[in-house]
Amino acid sequence: MTIFTQIPSPFNRNIEYNPMINHFVKFQSALHSFNNSALFIGGRKATKQQLVPMIARAEVQLCRDIVDGVKRGSFGYVERQVEELGRLNEMVAELCLRKDVSYYIAQNTPTRG
Repeated sequence: MTIFTQIPSPFNRNIEYNPMINHFVKFQSALHSFNNSALFIGGRKATKQQLVPMIARAEVQLCRDIVDGVKRGSFGYVERQVEELGRLNEMVAELCLRKDVSYYIAQNTPTRG
């Protein structure tokens, strides 16, 4: 059995993530390195486009956490997750990657047909 799980949410069903990792924090760290020209992926300096999968995992995880928190009635937790989702959206807007992230999530979400 793998520790990676498929996200069982209405937001996405195919993007795999490790539920033990806070993908939003991981993205923030990568973004900080990227902004300081210190992020290298595959031995080369990273581009904005290479941040898209990290952003998608963070967004899907935050949305899933919000749904789970509402189901449990943990509204303080939900409020913090919504604030983090807002910060993530601000960062994505600054990078001008909203369309790319949306496309990535859509490409990795199965259709009903």
